[in-house]
Amino acid sequence: MRPSPQEVVSQLTTILRSPWPEGVDDGLPWLRSKGIATETAEETPAEGNGRSWHRASMPIWGTARAGWSTYRERFADVFWFLWDDHGLDDVRDAAAELAQQIADVHGAPEETTEETVGHGPSWWWRLDDHSIEIYAHNGAVRPEGFPAGPSVVQLHVDLRAVADPREAEARERNALRGAD
Repeated sequence: MRPSPQEVVSQLTTILRSPWPEGVDDGLPWLRSKGIATETAEETPAEGNGRSWHRASMPIWGTARAGWSTYRERFADVFWFLWDDHGLDDVRDAAAELAQQIADVHGAPEETTEETVGHGPSWWWRLDDHSIEIYAHNGAVRPEGFPAGPSVVQLHVDLRAVADPREAEARERNALRGAD
């Protein structure tokens, strides 16, 4: 399995211990130093005060893809989609191993969910400066009838000082949409 869960945890630990970039200009070299081919990323449509890029390749990690986002021009997070070239059992096992190794370093996750027919298991850690989330997508067909995509592990790490206000703004925006 490429990368191994151990390689992912090593990279994650390096990222959590390193100074985070302020914005995209210093974020791109930082991401490249982590093996992310930033020139292959696609920017998604802006949402509120945030920008996001996804589908950046990671040649050293095989088929893995990465992305990142900003909020009010500050670097907010980095995320990966891992092991989408493996079957569900391998993806599920890799996610559980990754979660266990993160727990060995950072303690038990604050929240977990069990696998259901519609989604795979998930784990969430709230650290002092960062949050870590793992979602093991199981490739299920959504209730609306469309496929959710391949089985894949989504790993997300954010800088809480930037990501928490972004999430609060998104909740407020969604609440206003619901009031219409």
